Amino acid sequence: MELTTGLLFADRYKFIKQLGRGGFAEVWLAEDNLTGVQVAVKVYAPGTGLDENGIKIFTQEFSVVFDMNHTNLLRPTHYDCFERMPYLIMPYIKNGSTFKYIAEGQSIPEDECWKMLHDVASGLAYLHEKLPPLIHQDIKPDNIMIDDEGRYLITDFGISARVRSTIRGAQAQEQSGGTLAYMGPERFGPTPKPIMASDVWSMGAMMYELMTGTPPFGNHGGILQKNGADIPLIENNYSQELKDIIYACLAKETWDRPSAKKIEEQTYNKLHGIITPVEKPEIKPAEPVVSEPIFERPLEKTIDKKPFAEKAPVAEPKQPKQSKQAKPVMAKGPKPITPKKGINKNIIIGAVAALVVLIGIIAMCSGGGESKEAEPAMIETPRINYDSIAQIKIQEAMMIKENADTTIQNHPDEYTDASLYNKVEEFYMTALNMLGTLPYRDSLSNNVSNYVIQQQTDIQTALLNIYKNLDASAEYVPEFRTRADSIKLYIPDLINNEDQNNDEENP
Repeated sequence: MELTTGLLFADRYKFIKQLGRGGFAEVWLAEDNLTGVQVAVKVYAPGTGLDENGIKIFTQEFSVVFDMNHTNLLRPTHYDCFERMPYLIMPYIKNGSTFKYIAEGQSIPEDECWKMLHDVASGLAYLHEKLPPLIHQDIKPDNIMIDDEGRYLITDFGISARVRSTIRGAQAQEQSGGTLAYMGPERFGPTPKPIMASDVWSMGAMMYELMTGTPPFGNHGGILQKNGADIPLIENNYSQELKDIIYACLAKETWDRPSAKKIEEQTYNKLHGIITPVEKPEIKPAEPVVSEPIFERPLEKTIDKKPFAEKAPVAEPKQPKQSKQAKPVMAKGPKPITPKKGINKNIIIGAVAALVVLIGIIAMCSGGGESKEAEPAMIETPRINYDSIAQIKIQEAMMIKENADTTIQNHPDEYTDASLYNKVEEFYMTALNMLGTLPYRDSLSNNVSNYVIQQQTDIQTALLNIYKNLDASAEYVPEFRTRADSIKLYIPDLINNEDQNNDEENP
């Protein structure tokens, strides 16, 4: 079925004009005959449609993300299938996507860059915090819409590698070349596995293009960076602070990139004029005014008393010092009071000296008395979010497992094909190893820990099915015995349980 202007799609939506077209879908502006409201209809696998298994996979995938609710996600309002073509109904965004900046050759202002970076990072952070994390895999200008309030909304989320593979198989096409420009270097390895950091690289590439007019590595994406190319400098008139964030997003190594959550926080602070802790000067606690007598402190260098004597405000510098002539301080003051007759002058001097000592003692007491060694400040050790660390590894393992699942799905009749299933078995074993060696397993939350156990069980069950087929044919094909024995190391308990059940059924 060809999609054309004027078509009444699904007996309800009258197509007005095509808004966009990609490798997997077409987007049409349509009028809903039931409500009279203009909506956007996104039709997947247009023209060809999917088989029953493909529709089932598509429906399962969208059931996971259909209830996603975030300010910066363009949430579908309806999902259905018409003539074997899955479709989504979404609000019509008349402002279009951020691709308009590129199409119109506009130079996006810095303030707008900060806002867009914040909104996209916020939406990605929401997706990445799900369990398991949801990886968008296709962040690019076409998939970032601008609503009437000027907010930037992510669309097309929830299209996993499994769904993409299903649609490509139905349409007999290769990976769309249009998204290569936004794919990080890790996506071009022998086992490409998009992870959360891959979305961050794509966001950086998109922002780079919106700021300069071209993607950082042209249409080749991260494959050039993987082969040694440096990130081209942003020469346009933007602040170094903004450029540094984009460069960080485009880091070659995934662990060198900031998380979407970190970027969301940083850009929020920037937009609201909040100085982040990194930018604040380090403030050390002030020492007590009288913490230690000065003579008890170790001296860095010998103090020469002569300069102090020379700087003293004496009337005659060359006159020898005498205790009774220590009057320079009162030289210009009022005439001292003459003591009454009969009072010994030495008694007065002694009283004054005692008073000075008493004042000194009072000063020391008011300053804390005896000097005490300053207690070290208690520094709270930051809590490490082991769940977040583990989720990165879990996501990598799940992508590896997904590659194996997709291979089995696309080749159901080649179950014992050595060239094919050697790879599948390696995928499953690699995923099991990653899940089995997660760091800090004892520090994970119950939800994450239970999810890991569930995924391990699913992978082991899949390996058991392969093992059964290999074991049954091992008598005739020696190579199958070798493969079965290698699998056996990963699922001994399941195999033993199967053997025990068989013995009980056949006494």
